[in-house]
Amino acid sequence: MENLKKPEKLDKKQKIFIISVCAIVAIIIVLLIVYTATRSVEENTSENRLANMYGKMTRNNTYGITFQLDDNNKYTVSRKGDVANIDTYSDGKHTTNIIKDGNTYLLMYNTKRYYTYQNNVTGLGEISNQLNEIIQSQEPEKGQEEINGKNYRYEEYKGVSDFLMNTDEGVSEEDTNTKFYFDGDDLKYIRTIMGDKSELISVNVSYNVDDGVFEIPSDFQEG
Repeated sequence: MENLKKPEKLDKKQKIFIISVCAIVAIIIVLLIVYTATRSVEENTSENRLANMYGKMTRNNTYGITFQLDDNNKYTVSRKGDVANIDTYSDGKHTTNIIKDGNTYLLMYNTKRYYTYQNNVTGLGEISNQLNEIIQSQEPEKGQEEINGKNYRYEEYKGVSDFLMNTDEGVSEEDTNTKFYFDGDDLKYIRTIMGDKSELISVNVSYNVDDGVFEIPSDFQEG
């Protein structure tokens, strides 16, 4: 049999070089891990997505937001400056409040009639006011959660029940929390948590509003 050659021993310089390369690679890996973890924490803790959305809504006071529990229970709030439209389906019953010219016009779709409430603009900033109160009340807890197979970042506010649609639950705000779920910067869901129960509604936010929604349909008569 042929004599096997013994592997050549590394000299001192080669050993130092290899050790140095390994050390540099290890340091780079550690730095990447730390950077990734830090960036993830910063993204999750420093940015308040609900506050950012509120700021975008109120910058020009132009927005449309739809909240939907199901086809028979949903409402859309549309605003453009000093006019607004609140279109509501409650247990299938369809009504609309149009707020303009300092008045509120209540439209009843089952009778095709509308009623005028003079000098009443109560609903004009209702949604934006609710959001501002929630944001100002506390710093939210933040995390991630899966809904329908997709992962969303959420911001959770304690003692909040403003967006609960099924009011038959009869729970106090002290026992209620609300989570706002975001896909990037877009609000997609709101979950109201009441002890061991919860209600999940879908949300769609737009910053373009059709002026036609602020007009009373021509086939409606004043009641």
